[in-house]
Amino acid sequence: MTKKEIRNTINKAVYQYAESLGYQMSDDNDGSYVTFSKPNETSADNTIDYSRSYHECCVCNWASDEAKADAARIDEFAAATKADIEQKQAIMEGNVE
Repeated sequence: MTKKEIRNTINKAVYQYAESLGYQMSDDNDGSYVTFSKPNETSADNTIDYSRSYHECCVCNWASDEAKADAARIDEFAAATKADIEQKQAIMEGNVE
């Protein structure tokens, strides 16, 4: 897999995970961030921005505890998915000790 394919695979898995937590995804097509928000959320303060390049979430300091906890869950999921894909890639390339 190329780096772009790896990045796209991680992002797709994160999008699906965020949806499983009840979030909708919006994309302004700038290529860097997507925004996760609950369908019934009226405040932009409780949205989660996700960086496609760094695979990290960002929330406001004053966001709800639920949004902060969900952002932490998404970050953990992204890190675990990235590590899993990198390990599989290393095995395929024979770079495992």
